[in-house]
Amino acid sequence: MRIGNLSFGEAAETLARRAGVRMERSPEEVQQATERDRVYRALEAAVGFFREQLLHPEKGRVARNYLERRGVDAQTAERFRLGYATPNWNDLLNALGTKGFPPALLSGGGLVHPRATGDGYYDMFRHRLIFPILDLQDRPVAFGGRALDDAQPKYLNSRETAVFAKGRTLYALNWARDAIRQRDEVVVVEGNMDALTCHQFGITNAVASLGTSLTMEQVLVLKRFAGKAVLVYDADAAGQAAMERAMTLFEEADLPVLVVVLPSGDPDELLRTEGPQRFRDLLAQAVPIFEYQVGVAALRHDPKTIEGRVRIVDELVPAVGAVSNPVRQAEYIRSLAQRFNLAEDAVRQRLRSRLRGKSQFPRAPQAVPTPDRAREQAERLLVHLMVHEPALRRVVGEALSAAEFQDARYRDLARALYAGPDDAVEGLRERIADDGQRLLMQLVFEDPPVVEKEKERVVKDAIDFIVHREPAAQ
Repeated sequence: MRIGNLSFGEAAETLARRAGVRMERSPEEVQQATERDRVYRALEAAVGFFREQLLHPEKGRVARNYLERRGVDAQTAERFRLGYATPNWNDLLNALGTKGFPPALLSGGGLVHPRATGDGYYDMFRHRLIFPILDLQDRPVAFGGRALDDAQPKYLNSRETAVFAKGRTLYALNWARDAIRQRDEVVVVEGNMDALTCHQFGITNAVASLGTSLTMEQVLVLKRFAGKAVLVYDADAAGQAAMERAMTLFEEADLPVLVVVLPSGDPDELLRTEGPQRFRDLLAQAVPIFEYQVGVAALRHDPKTIEGRVRIVDELVPAVGAVSNPVRQAEYIRSLAQRFNLAEDAVRQRLRSRLRGKSQFPRAPQAVPTPDRAREQAERLLVHLMVHEPALRRVVGEALSAAEFQDARYRDLARALYAGPDDAVEGLRERIADDGQRLLMQLVFEDPPVVEKEKERVVKDAIDFIVHREPAAQ
């Protein structure tokens, strides 16, 4: 367990120290703390080395030119402790070795890597702009490196170590924490440069997810400091996909989240080309997550048709199902029903059906059904299948007339289905009364409880059952 990027033991010791209480530690705990302290000191020394290389008149010229082109001023570079890793394979290894840090220790801190041949180590970061990643105690725990040539990957983060858990760490949280608490809001961006540029332009409550997909642990860390989050991801397809994944995590964590859709590019580019006021305007116009998701689904499917509305609901099922807060989930269902003129119960039933991966109706009976009940199930099943698969309407119609449906509800639906063998749902609604329309919409929102490979046999069995069973006495 880790608290504020501290292990539980470190957190307890910190609290005890603040309270003036001396904690007893086992020899093993003392050894682990000593090893972590050595790693922290090695990482701090690495920050100094990378910083020296950036400021070197010759060695750091390429990196300084890059920062100048990107508009990063000297004050920001100093505050964020930016550095430069030289192109050579062992500059950091040698420099820190002279300061008493052995290769094995540097490897434990993610700074160097053993050679495949087993005869030494090499620097992990070479010819890259270096972003130190600090914990909430302002200690360096890892590094992010941006390639300054065509090297791949373009962005490289330290591997996980005893002091660095990528899935629990957010870039710039140490600098953003106070502003996040003050505003009760965190701005979440994708990349380190996005977060850095936000801070340079006064958006000081911004953090980044270290170039990886956001994790639940990161979201829970943010929830400790903020009452809501605003996602500002890149405008490209990858950025939007990452944002949709992140939205689900915030809903599961019950942390309200808003969404900003950039017109193009990324936050860094927008801030530099259009200025901080434009960015703040977009933040002010951020829309609640569900409103955004509904809007996207409505662009993909035609909300003017029943089929389109069904697809919209189906697309939003994972989003609604991810909501851990029952009050918010109920509000989403109510909003969805009202916006698309659907029965709230039908939307809720569709949600349950989809989330469980099978239809809620009809269920397999717990006891042998009575003849009347068995016939009603057979009639409903046939109508249900015909609603979803127009091709079956002719097949069933050739075997059964509408008059042979004993239940008046299914008889009326069968008559409409036979009259419009190719009709979509909208056309069917015009053929039936209001009560029948409600049943129709219930069936539309339910998946037929039949697997594809069994469908032909089930239809035949249902027809045979109805044809060969006498109607119950009236």
